[in-house]
Amino acid sequence: MAQNGDTLLNYILQLDVRTPTPDASTDYLRAVVAVVKPKGETPVGELTKVISPEAAKSLTDNADVEQLFNAGMNSVLILPMSDLSAVGAALSSVKERFYTLLISSDYTDDEVQELDIGTFPGVTAYAFTEQAAAKNFAAQKNHCGFLTGNGNKAANMFYAFGELLSNSGWDNQQYIPLPKDDGIVDLGLADDLFADRISFALTSEEYGSRMAFFSAGGQAIIAPYVTQELYINLQGGALRYLNINRPQYTLVQAKLLQDYLTSYANTRYVDTRLLAYVSISIALTKSNYEGNITVAIPEPSALWRLKGILTQEAL
Repeated sequence: MAQNGDTLLNYILQLDVRTPTPDASTDYLRAVVAVVKPKGETPVGELTKVISPEAAKSLTDNADVEQLFNAGMNSVLILPMSDLSAVGAALSSVKERFYTLLISSDYTDDEVQELDIGTFPGVTAYAFTEQAAAKNFAAQKNHCGFLTGNGNKAANMFYAFGELLSNSGWDNQQYIPLPKDDGIVDLGLADDLFADRISFALTSEEYGSRMAFFSAGGQAIIAPYVTQELYINLQGGALRYLNINRPQYTLVQAKLLQDYLTSYANTRYVDTRLLAYVSISIALTKSNYEGNITVAIPEPSALWRLKGILTQEAL
């Protein structure tokens, strides 16, 4: 053991310093890839990081990407693709990590039917012009089907994701102002879109265009992000605990690790209302520790949308 500091103090109390492992990085959860059609001779299938709308314009003529920067993003990954069926193959060879894949309005609703994302596990989103197609897309796990109109393409969808990913915390973005009027003003249509779990902007005469519903795979839009972040942080927390404490192979130590991880999850996610609850159990099974984690994230009910009855009483 290396001796540091005063000799007398080291004589009185010798300490073995154990350096904890650093926190696991979750920065990639806020990285976004925009799939666009290439401009001129731009190579397809090559991922390029840009830090301004002007830099993006050297790769594509698509205008949706600018909305990500307008919403607060500092950088965007651009993936030029001529054919959406080859997206998965292109992603399989990239080194950059990310968790959001936005398909730009360069592609039609029909072209998106050919989309192949391979083994990409994150959130995939596209702004449709047809409600039925948006419904089918939104029904898939971690898929966000947005409905757009008035020729605005995917401006509102890109802006909403820019707001989501550029914030310091996780916020469902309910009722945030959006830059374009998608032409959805009918309450009956809004009810249908909500029932179909289609994300959309609702335009009000007084309040302008607002995010009316934002989800992925039928869950609140933050659900896949928070779940993945929790998963990584618990892995990192377990490694950090084992590295520092070097526990013995006993049921008592398993319970201590379980309590440590549960306390961490409750403080960071349950107490802050991101999750309804987290249940963690670690048991000794044969020759291995085995852990079980249960997470509950409330399904969005519009996100906040209230219905009631107004009763007028006679005086």
